[in-house]
Amino acid sequence: MPTGFGWEFKTQYQKCYWENGEYREREYRDALYEKVNDRIARITFNRPDKRNAFNDRQFEDFSAALHQANDDPEVRVVILRGAGTCFGAGHDLSSPEKEESPPVHPGINPTLVDYYGFERRRCTKFEDITDYPKITIAQVHGKCIGASQIVASCCDLTITAEDAQFGIRGFGSQHHGITDWPLWPMWSYKAYAGRAITEMSGKEAAALGFVNKAVPIDKLEQEVMKWAEELSQLPSEAVAVTKEWINGTLDITGVGATQKGHFLAHLALQYVHFRPDEVNLYKAKKDKGLKGFLEDRAKAATPDATK
Repeated sequence: MPTGFGWEFKTQYQKCYWENGEYREREYRDALYEKVNDRIARITFNRPDKRNAFNDRQFEDFSAALHQANDDPEVRVVILRGAGTCFGAGHDLSSPEKEESPPVHPGINPTLVDYYGFERRRCTKFEDITDYPKITIAQVHGKCIGASQIVASCCDLTITAEDAQFGIRGFGSQHHGITDWPLWPMWSYKAYAGRAITEMSGKEAAALGFVNKAVPIDKLEQEVMKWAEELSQLPSEAVAVTKEWINGTLDITGVGATQKGHFLAHLALQYVHFRPDEVNLYKAKKDKGLKGFLEDRAKAATPDATK
């Protein structure tokens, strides 16, 4: 299918990837691609030992899989799902990006410009989903947290298990990385903010309008395939034009500007001065390790009942 109508990938597919200080030929590993049938493709986030938490390699494999599905003129619907016990646990905080991305100046500590580039690249990966000319369906089970929730929100449809768990960990803290994408369905902000810390079930998410449908876990794949089969009958070029029109309308409302504002704010907040009672992600990871940081964040997010 042609990628016309003003649409193009913001993230370019790379035949090689950077890992452990060297470039390697790309093979799907952290995100797998398969064709279910002629018109339906499926991408599986494949880091079950890390609960499918995103690192650079998984983002790049995911981007490559999106490119492959787009380049296949037969494919009309792409399903996203997670391997193992969940859809995804967000960003992999145990995997420093500076070790997985080629440094701008090897041997020199990252600068603000380097961090700006990193933040922008991450945002374009999400934009590639919302701007995708083919229909995307998120098939959610288990945890769907942080960046993984954003990925699901960027899809055209989200179908979830009733007992799935949605949320943004660390909501309201400087390092949370929350974006405007989860708010696109125009659901109640108060309802979202009130449940973001404690998480909410797939059934609750459906009641709020955040997902399209919630079903029992044993019927999830069957339900997703039913939707995918029906949607795959739609004319592909009409779908691409309609999605481009919808995205253009959203841009008029200021969605594009809020996306840029997000990554600039997220970048700036990494350099703010922290109060003694606030948790600094980078300092905590350096001083106490990831486990220590997670413990400190949990304490900071829990109200003191004695006060």
